[in-house]
Amino acid sequence: MKKIFWRVGIYFAVALVIMTAVTGLAFTRFNRRNIMNVYKGELKSMARSISEQVTEAIVDNNSGDFSTYLSALEDFGELRDTDIWILANPSADEPLGEAFTNMDISSINLQEENTKAVLNAAFQGKTKSYSGYDSIYDKDMMHLATPVKNAKGENVGVVMVNGEMDYRENSVSQYQHYMFLSVIIALVVSLAIAAYFSRQLVRPIIRLKEIALRMAAGEYAQSTQIRRRDELGRLADSMDILSQKLVEAEDFRNRLEQSRRDFFSNVSHELRTPITVVKGYAETLVDGYVEDEDKQKDYFDRIIKECAGMERLVSDLLILSKMENPDFQLDYELLNVIAVMQDAMRSMRVLMGEKRIAGELEYEDECSLVNGDYDRIRQLFLILLQNAVKYADEDTKIRVNIRKTEHKILVSVEDTGIAVPRKEWQNIFDKFYRGSDHGNKDGSGLGLMVAKQITQRHSGNIWVSSDEKSTTCFYVELPEAAEDMEHMESL
Repeated sequence: MKKIFWRVGIYFAVALVIMTAVTGLAFTRFNRRNIMNVYKGELKSMARSISEQVTEAIVDNNSGDFSTYLSALEDFGELRDTDIWILANPSADEPLGEAFTNMDISSINLQEENTKAVLNAAFQGKTKSYSGYDSIYDKDMMHLATPVKNAKGENVGVVMVNGEMDYRENSVSQYQHYMFLSVIIALVVSLAIAAYFSRQLVRPIIRLKEIALRMAAGEYAQSTQIRRRDELGRLADSMDILSQKLVEAEDFRNRLEQSRRDFFSNVSHELRTPITVVKGYAETLVDGYVEDEDKQKDYFDRIIKECAGMERLVSDLLILSKMENPDFQLDYELLNVIAVMQDAMRSMRVLMGEKRIAGELEYEDECSLVNGDYDRIRQLFLILLQNAVKYADEDTKIRVNIRKTEHKILVSVEDTGIAVPRKEWQNIFDKFYRGSDHGNKDGSGLGLMVAKQITQRHSGNIWVSSDEKSTTCFYVELPEAAEDMEHMESL
């Protein structure tokens, strides 16, 4: 992570250096141009003022007093570090007289192209200037020339002001020096700020890395404790959500593993007893300890009974496995719940007759339709009826009621016998659960679990209620096939 810290700091520093360098150069150039323009304006104002004085002297033909003005002008030029030339225009019809000039053009080195260009422009009535190295003065100078006109408006001469650039160049150099110092100070301060913000940027990344390594090691219960309103904050929130999901997945996996262990433990327990019984009876018969035929037949009947119990257990496990598998497809069709229940009750006549139990079916509407798998719905009803017969007292009645409630089909199976305590109402649908009043009743402990799975696969609900004395009622609620029912009624 230190690499990221230094990399961000270096990138920021490089960008800052480039930006400050460009900004400094731009401001330096702007300042230099501004200084030169100001100086040029001063020279221009001076030249025009002198030109106006010369024009006024020409108009008044006051050559006597003008010599005094020229002397004062020379002193003024020395004070301003300028050299002021008043030249006659040799190409004019009436050139400026010697009384009004202080420099002869023939004494000027016109080999300097810039000087020549400035004078020619002024002779033509234009104000022109240039700055740079001048061989006449052997230093950097600024030259500005403006025309002198007579009463007729003819360009009879030129006022040329030559100003030294040293002072201005020194001002520019001093400005550049201060600008450089300012850039250095700004750079140092900016680097300190960059280091701070780089650390603020890298710190949550380091935290996220540590959290990720812990989660990779199996420590899923983590919290980044990062609260930011940026991309890193959203990344931290995603990491927290991932941690929660992994914790939930781990809990689910643990519960699933515990359920698997409990399942195999219960299956082993359920199979151990009948296998032991079968083995004991078989060994007794094989060893010839039982010679009485009636007792031998009794042993064989018990072996068959235990085998039938194991067969039911395996069958229930197979059905439960199918119901819990989301890939297992049910064969849905339009069913009349009343017809399915009547079929299931016919299959229970023999068992009900053995205990002299009567079956009673009541319904409100003969057309009570659902979308479902016929075999699975019939199996659901058989489980409830078998459970009712098993725990009902002899010479009692099993009441089955089918009615419609708010687009639902509600089926209830009520028996009179062993009640279910309220504390067991939720657990009674768990795998291998045996009630406290189960007694010696046969069963695998999977029937109601299978019933629950079938009901859920049909988007329904199942529950139980009891008066905790003798009456127990199981309820199954299934969605009514309303659209199909309306279609059949229209036919």
